[in-house]
Amino acid sequence: AERHPPLTRQQEADLFARAMEGVTPLRHNHHWRPPPRRNSPSPPLDHDIQDGVAALDRLVRTGQGFRVAQTDEYMEAIAPGVNPRIAQRLHQGRYTIQDHIDLHGLFAREAEPVLRAFLRQSIARGCQAVLIIHGRGLKSPQKPVLKVKVFEWLTRGPLRSHVVALTSARTCDGGAGATYVLLRRRPLTRYRRKKPFDKKQLDRTQ
Repeated sequence: AERHPPLTRQQEADLFARAMEGVTPLRHNHHWRPPPRRNSPSPPLDHDIQDGVAALDRLVRTGQGFRVAQTDEYMEAIAPGVNPRIAQRLHQGRYTIQDHIDLHGLFAREAEPVLRAFLRQSIARGCQAVLIIHGRGLKSPQKPVLKVKVFEWLTRGPLRSHVVALTSARTCDGGAGATYVLLRRRPLTRYRRKKPFDKKQLDRTQ
């Protein structure tokens, strides 16, 4: 194809003037602009959804509303013949914690005699409610070893005769990484010692 040399500016102006011959210019120079796009209003959220969003925001920012008892890490047990409401009250913090022990860093074989000595001392001092800190065992490959062992010692071993109830602690006291224990001064009778504890043990530790 034959190529034509590019037009000069003057040639382009002359060409444009010839193309515009007979065209009447507009009397105004206002350019047309498309109307602004209106955002369609979002449908109002249902009140239940709004409440849920607000509760989730509080949970993320402050932890308010988190309940250990509603997670699969929660543990609870009550002695034979004990009203289940006792465990509920214990978990809700209705009993004053009078002593505590931290078993962090101990192996199970080391923690058991330490826990026994602590509970015997607490019973001798007349303590009714104590806190045992054992950790959540999140680094354990399968299940939290020390946490499970504490649960077993309190519900199966020789310490069980002095245990009224036990529950996972509230978040402010360690949550699933700690356990409240309600104690009795006098041990269970021989008849009730043969009956098992009523347990609510998390799936992750079974």
